Amino acid sequence: MQEAKASFNGYFRSSGGNKDQFTLRQADNQSDKEFIARVKQFVKLLGEHGWIEWNGRDELGWNGRDELGSMGAGEQGRDRQETETRNGKEFEIQSIQLAAGGEHPRWVVKGGKFKKFGVTCWPETLEAAGIADKLNPLKENKPRGHWVAKYSERQNDEGKWVPDKVVALVKQ
Repeated sequence: MQEAKASFNGYFRSSGGNKDQFTLRQADNQSDKEFIARVKQFVKLLGEHGWIEWNGRDELGWNGRDELGSMGAGEQGRDRQETETRNGKEFEIQSIQLAAGGEHPRWVVKGGKFKKFGVTCWPETLEAAGIADKLNPLKENKPRGHWVAKYSERQNDEGKWVPDKVVALVKQ
């Protein structure tokens, strides 16, 4: 395959919450203007079929200026039920805790119906929310204010839908 004059590479979130990658290559006989129009039409077509551009923080309502700290007194008894959202499901966060350290740390977000074992959360999700450097890996970190974890699900070997990972942390 010859090298293309130009290419478009974009990430999009499917209606199931997956991160999908699409690449378009500019044809040899295609002008730059025609290629740009093709990319715009392709992105529009993806949107019509349920994909959303993967825009990082703004797409999911992340706010990097929010902080975690001690939970306020009036918030400890509140327990919202999990609700259906556009990109999957969500639950109110009760705590965030380091589950495995080393070169590939893994965190667990607990709350809602996941109070006992929690849902896996990778460091890049914590960084995108602006809280990675505020968490103490030796303690159970409790949020200050009302935080929600948005998560994706996957089908296990038995065909049952189970939580896969936290995809966003949002202060409400």
